[in-house]
Amino acid sequence: MAKKDKKDKEEKKDGEKKEGGTITQQDDEVSITDDVRGADYYHGLVPRVDIEPLLKKDGDFLLRKTDNKGESCQIVLAISAFHNDRVCHFMVNQDVDNSFYIEEHHEKSVSDLIQWHMRTKTALSTETGCKLRTPIERPNWLLNHDSLRLKKKLGEGAFGEVYLAEFSGATGKSEVAVKTMRDEASREARLKFMKEARLMRKFAHKHVVRIFGVAVHENPLMIVMEFCTGGSLVSYLRKNKEKMSLGTKLRFVTEAADGLWYLERMKCIHRDIAARNCLLTGKNELKISDFGMSDDKMSLQDDKIEKVPVKWLAPETMQQRLYSTSSDVWSYGIMVWEVYSEGADPYPGWTNLQTRAKVVMHDYRMEMPKDTPKAVSTLIAQCWEKEPGKRPNFGTIYKKLKEINKKEDSTMGKT
Repeated sequence: MAKKDKKDKEEKKDGEKKEGGTITQQDDEVSITDDVRGADYYHGLVPRVDIEPLLKKDGDFLLRKTDNKGESCQIVLAISAFHNDRVCHFMVNQDVDNSFYIEEHHEKSVSDLIQWHMRTKTALSTETGCKLRTPIERPNWLLNHDSLRLKKKLGEGAFGEVYLAEFSGATGKSEVAVKTMRDEASREARLKFMKEARLMRKFAHKHVVRIFGVAVHENPLMIVMEFCTGGSLVSYLRKNKEKMSLGTKLRFVTEAADGLWYLERMKCIHRDIAARNCLLTGKNELKISDFGMSDDKMSLQDDKIEKVPVKWLAPETMQQRLYSTSSDVWSYGIMVWEVYSEGADPYPGWTNLQTRAKVVMHDYRMEMPKDTPKAVSTLIAQCWEKEPGKRPNFGTIYKKLKEINKKEDSTMGKT
């Protein structure tokens, strides 16, 4: 803890104003010139937690934008460098004559300042003795805004708009989905936005939406993901009422369980499982999406559930704000009900308050729709056990559904 405190003090000191001040968002046209924007070592608006793992040896460094933690919460320019087994962060200052400096030496541009420190081997600060040796290139998941062309608005996300876009990558052009961050978003919102992208970078599964990267060099910040042409599962269910076979419904819930079992193995709590957060490919394959509320913890308590869709929450979440894989299993049970009801709203005709009272106080459970296979209804009843520990995990759910699939196939083969 003392080490962290020292780092925070150091960062504050290095960012102190002298005659000019730290570079802020308003100074971008001066500081983020083409030579900086095009530099391999410039990483854009990326939080500490994303860049620190990239810096491993003494002298490794990169340039980035970051949030100044002061009251104004301005965007400032910083050099992050590895020194003596830790990462140090130095604010870049700008003088009244538009020259740039860390402590004493001034240069006409940020790139010239960095080159001077590398060439002369002068430490960034006398207190730390930290020197710049090796510029660290942007990883593949940090994308340029120039590689994206927004084509059509698809909807609204928690942080901003979602668009269909054309992405020009190493393998050519492709259609992608782009989730944007509003320019006026708070520091907390930006960190949540980047956390969602950080989580998604860990995932590689056929039933989980794939991320290509993030564009953070300028506003708006963007998360770039695969585009699922089939749209949301809930929209598909409502558009195809009374047209879907039982086999299609069973496939949807099995593919969802497969994707969620993978997330379980990756120790990720989704926290917002619902038909609206499942997407379909052009071949109608299901993918779990929307990781805005997700976390890489086994369990957590979160008091902020005002905006959470109450009807998908487990009793322990409604009462104690507790989230876990077991609460995800409960929500999955609600999603399965949505599939077999062909997109109906859970607890039809009830308000959130009525739902909470019935589920928590009266231990109420919805009946599964009439055409639900008995084995599926039995499985979902287990997902809705009051005690979280009595609910099956996603591995058990997926394996059970595979068995049901085999039985349904053999029954259909005999008829």
